[in-house]
Amino acid sequence: MAERKKRIDGVETREAILAAAEEEFAEKGFALASAREICRRAGVNAALLARYFGSKAALYRLVAQRLFGDLGAPLARLADGVTDEASWRAAVSEWVDDMLFMTLPTAPAQKLCAALFRHEVTAPTKFHREFKETFGRPVYEGLKKLLARKVRDPEALDLWASSIWAQVSVYALADKKWHGDFKPSGAGVREWAEKVRDHICGTVFNGLEG
Repeated sequence: MAERKKRIDGVETREAILAAAEEEFAEKGFALASAREICRRAGVNAALLARYFGSKAALYRLVAQRLFGDLGAPLARLADGVTDEASWRAAVSEWVDDMLFMTLPTAPAQKLCAALFRHEVTAPTKFHREFKETFGRPVYEGLKKLLARKVRDPEALDLWASSIWAQVSVYALADKKWHGDFKPSGAGVREWAEKVRDHICGTVFNGLEG
């Protein structure tokens, strides 16, 4: 019984540290984040971070893998479910929609992911190339796979994909103030994101019609 309670406490402590680390890294980025502050947020002894994760760098890597992987992985597989025009349009809309909501602060997980993405792009860590290849590239290739059903020329395919990627990524790179400047006064974030999604998709569908 005591061993079982110890295991449960260990899982809870580990999750508390991970949750605190997500907030700390999202707010400050890797370089400025403090292992001591992470432990304070988690309400645990500083020695427990080293016991469960080894180092701040190892903890950061795990946090990024969890956030980027959970939110990004489904986007890489959208093309697998396309069977006709209707399902293609639905998949493109879902890709754009998910990317916008991943990068806009509409929910806790998306907010953390967007902040971490912004820090990683503006102040790359030693894990930047790994994250790009493991998470960024599959999502981007998922978009290209969708567009390839309509665009056969490789150069045109790259142009379409990079243009769409740039449009959605700019929201992730913007801080809270810029998010406010991107949308009309009085418009909600979710409402505006839906309008942006429909505009992007409308351009894609009209441009690739026929």
